[in-house]
Amino acid sequence: MMKWTNSLSLAVVLATACATAHAKDEGFYVGASIGSASIQQSGSDPDIGDFDFDENDFAWKIFGGYQFNGLFALEGGYVDLGSPSSSGTKVDPYGLDLFAVAGIPLGPVRAFGKLGGIYWDSDLTDDGDKVSDDGFDVAAGVGLEFELGSLAIRGEVEYLDVLDDTWMYTIGATITF
Repeated sequence: MMKWTNSLSLAVVLATACATAHAKDEGFYVGASIGSASIQQSGSDPDIGDFDFDENDFAWKIFGGYQFNGLFALEGGYVDLGSPSSSGTKVDPYGLDLFAVAGIPLGPVRAFGKLGGIYWDSDLTDDGDKVSDDGFDVAAGVGLEFELGSLAIRGEVEYLDVLDDTWMYTIGATITF
């Protein structure tokens, strides 16, 4: 009898897991997040000399994508990494990103990871001298999303290969249409 009960319990758990894999609303979604960016950069420039920068600032992003099923989505957005400054040096980076997003539904919570790239632009100002830089580099992230039908609350951590080392920590919301 105990073996039968365990088998039945396992079957119910697997059926529930399979049902939640399809619970994520499919279709187009939009979202916004706010948080903090940690930016590190060091180097040397003929106009401004040697510099070493490691600061945090308020950051935000808007994004949208298409959720193909409970497991896979494509997402892109605009990221503003703030304008941190320290000792007369100010960095002003922003960018456009594109990600492939893979998620694992766990009931109303979905864990996800994303991998893609970011086209970024940044101005570094040091005591009035300005240097601009841009590029296309790797971007990756992980997060959790609490789903309430077509609305979801999301928290995530992203690594953006902007400047030397940039991390973004955000909380936000999405709505699926």
